[in-house]
Amino acid sequence: MNHPATPVYDTPVYTSALEAYVASAAIPLVIYGYPLTESIRTCRLQTSVAEVTGYGRAPINALSASQRQWTHEDRDIVTPANDLLYFCGWINLADGPVTLAIPARPDPDRYFVVELLDAFTDNFINLGIRNVPATGGTYRLLGPEYSTGSDDANDVRCPTTLVWLLGRVLVNGQHDLDAARSFQSGFAITDHPGSRRPACVDQWVGGDDAAIDFFQNLFAALKEFPPAPHELGLPALLRRVGIRIEEGVDVAGLKPVVVQGLINAYRQGMKLVEANTRSQFKKSWGYSLKLGKWGDDYLLRATTAMKGLGALSADEAVYALGDYDGDGKLLDGAHRYELRFAPGMLPPAEAFWSVSLYGKDFYFIANPIGRYAIGNRTPGLRLENDGGLVITISHEAPADTANWLPAPSGPFYLILRLYHPSAGFIAGQYVIPAVSRID
Repeated sequence: MNHPATPVYDTPVYTSALEAYVASAAIPLVIYGYPLTESIRTCRLQTSVAEVTGYGRAPINALSASQRQWTHEDRDIVTPANDLLYFCGWINLADGPVTLAIPARPDPDRYFVVELLDAFTDNFINLGIRNVPATGGTYRLLGPEYSTGSDDANDVRCPTTLVWLLGRVLVNGQHDLDAARSFQSGFAITDHPGSRRPACVDQWVGGDDAAIDFFQNLFAALKEFPPAPHELGLPALLRRVGIRIEEGVDVAGLKPVVVQGLINAYRQGMKLVEANTRSQFKKSWGYSLKLGKWGDDYLLRATTAMKGLGALSADEAVYALGDYDGDGKLLDGAHRYELRFAPGMLPPAEAFWSVSLYGKDFYFIANPIGRYAIGNRTPGLRLENDGGLVITISHEAPADTANWLPAPSGPFYLILRLYHPSAGFIAGQYVIPAVSRID
């Protein structure tokens, strides 16, 4: 017998046909626009400083490098990795090109990647060990409409004038931190036209009504970063009720019935996005090879912005999300779990891999041994006699903590990251083992 699916949200009650029309027209816009608003919010958060900091914040057109791996204390970006040093920069190409210098690698095996994302979170290019010479290089970032006559081989054409640069440098243990910092310090923006932020960043609204604020910020952002020609139908239905993004919109000043329709759309759209951050089939692991290169999969783009903002494209890294155990039950620190990799079946990553743990707020959890991830470079990791690996995941510490990944007392989820996943993994020839509940 078929059973109806559990509804994602309560059936809305509309007071008029017009309110229902506005809500129906605006829900797709919520899903489409949520990543853009997260970009603008994060840009404002990280650029609202007078000078470069040591924890990832800097004025526009400048880079800021973290001096240590991110922990539970770092909350600018959801689901960070703990294997890396991050360096961040928000770049505004509206006034002209910006030049990025990448240093020579002091050792050929040092993994790094400079991820470039557009305003909608599309990872349009990565600069790393696969395409940057060991001697380093200089790259000029150009806005979509900037005319050069003839582009240089090291010119990077960017889809939007706002670009998020998110750099990563691998740290091979505490003993390697100084060397990683030294290499990281060589990345720099050496030439830029100024420090003006986009207007929608400066005019960010953060009031008492999340729905009204969302649409106010979204409409302002879309005015500066309009949809592509094939996406213009998304906001077109709202023109009927007087919402013309190109003219600027005062959301609170719209007719009350229109405002209420937008509020309903926001609530329904955000519930839909949140519900899809977890596997709809309650699989132990789920991942997409479309990450970072979204095409028209706006729901995947939105769910990733909520749970993994700044994700690399799958050819650079695969992020497998684990919300459920092998029996389809949500992971919770009230229980103890094991993740067992059979002999010869460790995650097939050509650069490195790790399993990280996050709380329900999408950030790392404070724990007594300061461990946020376990991977192929974890010091003291113990293999089984047959060469397999068992990771213990629990709130209470086991007798032997060598392979322990600490969990909170309540809900949590895992991310298995594979940097430079093997061709076999991409082809579907590797199955990630399910997380097993022990008690």
